[in-house]
Amino acid sequence: MSGSFKISVIMPVYNTKEEYLREAIESILNQTYTDFEFIIINDGSTNNAEEVILSYEDDRIKYIKQENQGISKSRNNAHKIAQGEYIAVFDSDDISMPDRFEKEIKILDENHNIGVVSSWVEKIPSNKILKFPQNPKYMDFVTGCPINNPVAMIRKEILDKYNITYDEALSSAVDYDLWSKMIFHTEFYIIQEVLLKYRWHENNVSVKSNKEQTQNAAKIQLRMMDFLTNDKDLQKKIMEKANYVLKYSNSQKIFSIRNRTIGNKKQKILTICGFQIKLSEKNI
Repeated sequence: MSGSFKISVIMPVYNTKEEYLREAIESILNQTYTDFEFIIINDGSTNNAEEVILSYEDDRIKYIKQENQGISKSRNNAHKIAQGEYIAVFDSDDISMPDRFEKEIKILDENHNIGVVSSWVEKIPSNKILKFPQNPKYMDFVTGCPINNPVAMIRKEILDKYNITYDEALSSAVDYDLWSKMIFHTEFYIIQEVLLKYRWHENNVSVKSNKEQTQNAAKIQLRMMDFLTNDKDLQKKIMEKANYVLKYSNSQKIFSIRNRTIGNKKQKILTICGFQIKLSEKNI
């Protein structure tokens, strides 16, 4: 049940460098949209993170200190106490643009069919912009994660209604796992501009565990493929063909669904990169 806040900002912290942590905190406190609670979870940091966090006197900050439990458990703990209608994902070494919340809330308020909104991000210090298409669909998640995680905002009622949480058994690809569960229940929207600066350095989870992340992502993709067909050989062919199309083709449309009538019987046909699958009633 939502409380008096529109947004619950959730930021786990584990030994974040002071300079980065201060920039992150201040980028939230200086948002043009101010109706939020800022849940900061100190996940057993052994550096001066607590001192840095407590130096900010702002009633919107809700500070929680715990033994080290990992990022997934920390986010799940925060979700349980979050009072906001929306949950803003944020990492303790990134920088949100001042109007990030204002622009993301506008999308969610005006489009109830959308449950997750994100944007482009700028990697620092390289200044490379990570872009994704505006409306990612189910098959986009089968072949990869088409959303920048640390700038996402989630409609909390969807997490509560379908009991969707972060998988605490995973230490990487945890956001991808969450989105792959949510895509069954809601639509995603990517704002086509940079609303966050994403710090890329040696302490990033994705940098430190690239092999494990790849393995976890493959497991997530196979789980999503089970929704389409239980034929493992066909799953493999679809993945190979889809990855080929995405790599070598400019076409964004790699699948389609059409109705077909044979006699008095209606049937839906799912076409993925040339492969046709007849959908049963339970899959429609």
